[in-house]
Amino acid sequence: MTDRHPRVAPGVVALAAMMVVSACAGSGSVGGSNPPRVASLPAVSSPTAAAPSVIPAGSTPPPSSGGSLVAPSVMLDQVWATSPLIDVATGETFRIADHAGTVIIIEAMAIWCANCRTQQADVTAALEQLPAGSVVFVALDVDPNEDGGSLAAYRAKNGFAGRYAIAGLEVARALSAEFGDQVLNPPSTPMVIVGTDGRVTLTGFGHKSVDQIVALATAHGA
Repeated sequence: MTDRHPRVAPGVVALAAMMVVSACAGSGSVGGSNPPRVASLPAVSSPTAAAPSVIPAGSTPPPSSGGSLVAPSVMLDQVWATSPLIDVATGETFRIADHAGTVIIIEAMAIWCANCRTQQADVTAALEQLPAGSVVFVALDVDPNEDGGSLAAYRAKNGFAGRYAIAGLEVARALSAEFGDQVLNPPSTPMVIVGTDGRVTLTGFGHKSVDQIVALATAHGA
């Protein structure tokens, strides 16, 4: 059953309030000189674009030209990409940037979010249709009231694929600074895709079907 009215956990509301107070006090945005937030851009940005592009929910991106988008050397230096995370299934410490050069699908989620659960089931199904090892899925729990043990149990119970981790304050603030506050609203199923060339795309908010996820991953180099 999906959430009819998106809600934000109290901890996430408190986090957003902390960021507003910080901004009013004159502190800089997280991660250095990020580009201005983008409300709407063309469906897919060119590989050299600095700002994240936005693909409307329900749309299918154009196929990539010239085959794979693999770049000789791809580096992700955003705070959300370089901050250490703990894979709750294995206990391994990793960074999103460790997977640079591979298509990375990132979803901000919470255990209580029914929309997230539905979306992750479709991501798991999509991964089965894509070439093995071509995509890394990272689910980031942005609810500060949830913990790694509960998240690990949630992942195992639902049989989901991918790396699940607690986002933490630093990563959550960095995501919000680059993509806007709605990226911390789990029921809107926020999803960010990093291409094999380092291109960062914020997809439209809302559920993405299995076919749409496969198309997005393929367009970004999978």
